[in-house]
Amino acid sequence: MRETFLYQADGRLKTELTVEEIEQALKDPGVMLWVDINQPEDEDIDMLTNIFKLHPLTVEDCIMPNARPKLEKFKDYLFLIMYAIELHPEQEEEVRTVELDFCLGKNYLVTVHSDYIGSLDTNKLRVKKESPIIKQGADFLLYAIIDSLVDSFFPIIKMFDDRVDDMSDDLFREPTQKTLSKIYYLKNEIMFLRRAVAPQADVINLILRSDLELIKAVNLAYFRNIYDNLVRLNDIIGTSRDIINGALEAYVSVMSNRLNEIMKTLTVIATIMMPLTLIASIYGMNFRFMPELDSKFAYPAILGIMVVIAVAMLAYFKRKKWL
Repeated sequence: MRETFLYQADGRLKTELTVEEIEQALKDPGVMLWVDINQPEDEDIDMLTNIFKLHPLTVEDCIMPNARPKLEKFKDYLFLIMYAIELHPEQEEEVRTVELDFCLGKNYLVTVHSDYIGSLDTNKLRVKKESPIIKQGADFLLYAIIDSLVDSFFPIIKMFDDRVDDMSDDLFREPTQKTLSKIYYLKNEIMFLRRAVAPQADVINLILRSDLELIKAVNLAYFRNIYDNLVRLNDIIGTSRDIINGALEAYVSVMSNRLNEIMKTLTVIATIMMPLTLIASIYGMNFRFMPELDSKFAYPAILGIMVVIAVAMLAYFKRKKWL
């Protein structure tokens, strides 16, 4: 599916352009063209190749999924790969990344993606309402889209940051096997977010450090704001990662202490039972002649001795602070 927006020299906005109209618009330096392509088809690929004159490697990157965000400079355009972070439509506790490709020219911006991206719809609505983001040039429109993209990261990362806090409370309240599963789940998700955010900060930093003709110097301050937000997000993710790593170590320590307490209790019980078992085993032997067998008070006396030994051992353990 393809959506087009053409801001004309007279201030009017035109949408739903044909391929021929797109070709004519590219020849007019006084207009601003935005073409958004969702799930590119053969016609869209032909347009990118023959009308926008994109390099074959760029077209290939727009079609095939890429591993990392990147910035490439070509003769007539810039090519950027960024990633949106979206909640999974069916499992809201999980996040996914959606690749968003940008081709920035002098008077046009092409965005290509293979799935829904909420920040794109936000900017399309702004353009339809005659927002100045499309009037100020292709580079400013690029900034506006990436800025919306990065802003959408905050609530998602805040959600995971809150989950990390809840997990920390559970850890020191009553940790269970479910707590360990939650720690590993959050660790994987936080690492996923870090791999998605950190490389994008590197791409924006590369824009700031490079001398790019297609991005006006006056707009670099806006891109610097995006970079600052990405660094801030990366710091939040890093803090959450450190908390999770500490929580994992704390969980192991808590469970080890709990096991030690159990083992200490069992050891105390076993130690107390040892002399009692010895006495019982002696008088459980089947010898015919044993001095105490004929005594009237032998049975209660032996039971009393066992009780005294058990109490004495408990008192000794308490005095030694083994209990």
